[in-house]
Amino acid sequence: MAQITDLLEAIINDDKTAYDALGPCGNYRLGRFPVLSLLYMYGAKRILSAHEKSLLKITAWQEEDEPAAVSKEFSRVAGKCLRLYSDEVVTPLEMLLILDKTRKFKRIYPAVKPQKEVRERLKSIYSIKYALNISFEGDAVILDRRPMTRREKKTVAVGVICSALAAVIAVGVPVTTVALIPKPVEGEVKKLSQIDFASKKEYTLKSDITLPENFSVSKFNCRIYGDGNKIIAGKGASLGELNGKLSGVTVQSSGALFTSVSENAAIENATFNVTADIVSGAATALVAVTNFGTIDGVEVNVGGTIRAQATTDTPTDELIFGGVVLVNNYKYSSRGAGTVKNCTVNYSQLSLIGEASANAVFGGIAGVNAGYVEDCTVTGSIGAETFDLAGVCVNNSGRLSGNVNEAELTQTSSDAGWNPMSCGIVMNNDGTVTRCENRADISAVSTSTAETETPRAVAAAGISYLNGGEISLCKNSGSLSASGDGTVYAGGISAVSHGLTVNCISGGEITVAAGDAYVGGIVGSSVIARDIFAFYYGVVQDCISENLISVTASGDKPSCVGGITGLVQQGSYDGTFFGGGVTGSYFTGTNNFAGNYSGAIVGVVGKNIYDNNSYTSGETEYHNFEGNYFLSGTAFGAAVEDEEFSTVADKGADIVALEEILNSEAYKKILAEFKK
Repeated sequence: MAQITDLLEAIINDDKTAYDALGPCGNYRLGRFPVLSLLYMYGAKRILSAHEKSLLKITAWQEEDEPAAVSKEFSRVAGKCLRLYSDEVVTPLEMLLILDKTRKFKRIYPAVKPQKEVRERLKSIYSIKYALNISFEGDAVILDRRPMTRREKKTVAVGVICSALAAVIAVGVPVTTVALIPKPVEGEVKKLSQIDFASKKEYTLKSDITLPENFSVSKFNCRIYGDGNKIIAGKGASLGELNGKLSGVTVQSSGALFTSVSENAAIENATFNVTADIVSGAATALVAVTNFGTIDGVEVNVGGTIRAQATTDTPTDELIFGGVVLVNNYKYSSRGAGTVKNCTVNYSQLSLIGEASANAVFGGIAGVNAGYVEDCTVTGSIGAETFDLAGVCVNNSGRLSGNVNEAELTQTSSDAGWNPMSCGIVMNNDGTVTRCENRADISAVSTSTAETETPRAVAAAGISYLNGGEISLCKNSGSLSASGDGTVYAGGISAVSHGLTVNCISGGEITVAAGDAYVGGIVGSSVIARDIFAFYYGVVQDCISENLISVTASGDKPSCVGGITGLVQQGSYDGTFFGGGVTGSYFTGTNNFAGNYSGAIVGVVGKNIYDNNSYTSGETEYHNFEGNYFLSGTAFGAAVEDEEFSTVADKGADIVALEEILNSEAYKKILAEFKK
């Protein structure tokens, strides 16, 4: 449509004359984008100054096709928020928050009065971007304070300098004579007053330094070497933004000492002894809130209690806590990323207590990782009540490599509205997890039997609850235990997956008691997911399950239990069926589930992908099920189509003796990958 092409061109060029010549066009929606949202996205200030007020009143739009250029630009600016918009309209309020136009967002919010589903997406946007929360009170919106941008910091700094100069001029005192604290020295120090945190000087501690309660500096630009001494931080003390270096020191604290670690800053070879005493409705961590720099060789010893509280009657998207950092971030301007490596976190009976409406989750190393977490170890034990648990990280879109969880993770909840989830490495993976291992026992238990509007669910996994990225060369040797009267999802590697799982090994016992269950030695449920670009489905390739699987299902719904995968879901598009699969994998354990649908390879598979058992990518043909081996029983429990289950023959799988498996070159090749 020519008019739409002209409209988009006018918006992109901020050509008010061309826009006005088109007549009333504010009620158009180009695919997911109302005109006002496009004006915000392209920064069309001249058109906005003339028409914004009237466009804010429009709540229904005439839909036209979405131009490819608009889709591409939104993908660029939306980042991780893109996952929220497969088909949903990107309202003007949502676009402002995605663009971080928080002042304008808060100003126009009362006039818009968005519906509940829009408010929920607004909370998700702010959580994805900053791991912070939004609450709504009447016509007002309240945003947790986010870190200032560089431009904002510069504006504040200029304002502070001007105010200080004005004060000096007002009293007639020369600037050079103003001194608020004793002049800091450089070199060896014994007193807090000798340290100028804002300078770029180097200090070596020659005695312990105490930070009083609520002591605060905005910037830590210097370098401090502990030389075997301590920094003792009173409750509420903060050293602000680390732009320098902290090394060789022992820190005693009750929570995060740094608001952020900058790109060229570092914490190295330090020890943090944290006695957590946190009651919070805001996301936080125990060493630093945000990391763009390097945290290397740090030992963190944690005890105490964290209580998560909801700040409003409306549940938050996720209230995230991190053992070392809350957000290990990626910096688009420099293509640099925060790195946490060679760290050890010891949990001495840390207790986590949450409210169901707080929706709290704890990551042993990081809350959100968009950078690198490498070669870290988590030990001890964490007990949680209505508080989800991940041994290393909550949400990963970066890279987790070489990490080991040795901490026993135990979660229970008696709350009827809570679905307990516990996993050894990462809760939700959209990035890469490689060469990570869980060696500890994992449990998730719901004790409530009260009736609820939505079914209860419980999940436990050795590596990841939900895998939407790639998990490779990972191993689980801990036992998994999950129980509740609803649905249980459990997997030696992942409970649920629409990503790739390759060259992984799982052993230990998996014990489940549920109404119905999706349980697999590698993946509990392989599901279909989609975004605006494509469909995604779980694939298991070249994996070994040695698990002893014991499932008790007391409900009327079907349960799917497999030595490799419990359920392999199928989807269809334009009459073509597709789904995940299992190839080149071995089940050498025991599946004791006798009810519903049980198989040595897969419990239940979609009938169409089982019958076809092939798909092409480019010019290459692949099979959903091929080259799998097991010791006894049947490979597949059943195939399902339109909720009708049928028995199937063993396809792409063979029964062989254990000795033959152990001596096969393919099996040895999987094992050899772990020795590299």
